[in-house]
Amino acid sequence: MENKKVYSNGLIYLCSSVLTQSINLILIPLYTHNLSQELYGQYDLIISVQQLLALAITLGVYSGMIRFFNEVEDPNQLKNTTMTFSMLWGGVCIVLALLLNPLLHPLMFRALPEAHFFIPCIVISSVFVCLNTIYSSHYAMKFNALGSSAVQFSAILFTLLYALFFFLVMDMGILGILLSQMLGNMTVFIFMFIKDLPKFKFKIVKKEIDMMLRYGFGLILGDASSWILTLSDRFLIKGYMNLSSVAVYSVGYKIGMLINPVFINPFASVFTPFKYKVYNEPDGAARIGKMFRMYNFIGWFCVLGLSLFADIAIKLVATAEYQAADYLVPIIAFSYFLSGAIIFYSLGLHIANKMKLYSSIIVFASLVNLGVNLILIPIMGIYGAAISTVIAYIAANGVFYYFGSKYYALGFGWLYPYKYLVIFCPLYAIYFVCHHLVGHVSIEILVNVVLCMAYIGMCIMFKFISMEEVRFVLSRVRWRKKNKMAVEGVHSET
Repeated sequence: MENKKVYSNGLIYLCSSVLTQSINLILIPLYTHNLSQELYGQYDLIISVQQLLALAITLGVYSGMIRFFNEVEDPNQLKNTTMTFSMLWGGVCIVLALLLNPLLHPLMFRALPEAHFFIPCIVISSVFVCLNTIYSSHYAMKFNALGSSAVQFSAILFTLLYALFFFLVMDMGILGILLSQMLGNMTVFIFMFIKDLPKFKFKIVKKEIDMMLRYGFGLILGDASSWILTLSDRFLIKGYMNLSSVAVYSVGYKIGMLINPVFINPFASVFTPFKYKVYNEPDGAARIGKMFRMYNFIGWFCVLGLSLFADIAIKLVATAEYQAADYLVPIIAFSYFLSGAIIFYSLGLHIANKMKLYSSIIVFASLVNLGVNLILIPIMGIYGAAISTVIAYIAANGVFYYFGSKYYALGFGWLYPYKYLVIFCPLYAIYFVCHHLVGHVSIEILVNVVLCMAYIGMCIMFKFISMEEVRFVLSRVRWRKKNKMAVEGVHSET
């Protein structure tokens, strides 16, 4: 039954992510048009700090819940244990934040207006994000895509509503944004907790929490290294350049990372429960391999689409002073595509519970990223930072493939995704020439659409994907629109 839900759930996650990202695309121009470049750059650094603090707040416990969801007798009790622990630990983190705030905020945010509110806001917000993620993950592991998506979408929707008041009407600047995020996540948690009350028991099962924390602790070092890998470049850009450069990089990053909510996150939400269900079945590796083929075909299509429409997107969401972010988008989208591929390459390590090894590889990748950043940023500026991330993920995927294959043979090579460059590079080169020759937006859009269609044709011509597989994906979309029913899954296709 779960195989029939794979594609229908994927479509639900896709629709939810598109809606969620549409709201994010409303927030970007709201912030860029009402904050100076320097303040927007400072805001991006604050969000980077928030994501680092979130690692200490979550302790990877919800990742442990996902890992062992199908291995316990009562998944609801596992959820209750996770929620109870996170509430207690979250309360401790909030108290510590309030006590340490007078010492920390002058060091971290200096003379920014109302900076003494920043740390309490970002810590409280992170606690509620963690609690909401537990609910969202619980739904996802039950193949309830609608419930999982609703939690995530509601949080960003309420954030927008609060931002319209605190940021736009009250003109509270960065503090207004942070308050909006905190209250948005808090509102969703209150609703979800009330809904969950009949099934919730404030109880911690020691065996379960020990199991989840051991798994989660094994991820923390890797998660911290992931932060270095993806977000530390902002601080290096600020150090070597200025806050305005951070702001430009941030806008390019936000457009490039659209591949994450539009494709990678929905795909991962479907693939995560799927892989733990099928990996030990006789045809498990073949079915996972088919998912990898689809990941590459659709993922590269997204990278190409974002690259072609980057210039138009940046003009829509930001002012002219951010236009330099245009050519960042292909590099950043590619880096996120490579990051998403880790869910395949690292599968063997997750199955074998080799979380220390997993984290060690992320540490290695973060060190590669840091080293290359120190070389390239002084030479190439913000483009050097983006290229450094790509190089780090290429290295990480190679090492994950080497060690992961020892525990679970995937049946496809490490270099498989890079063969798509023989299609991407010529198509992007055509766009680059046309972009400088064509001055009319409507003609540019038409050319971009033709190039996207050419991508599909070239993938079929080079036999990267079969016509039957393309038809299958398109038929699943049409079936979903007409019937709103579950469609055939990967198993029937293999």
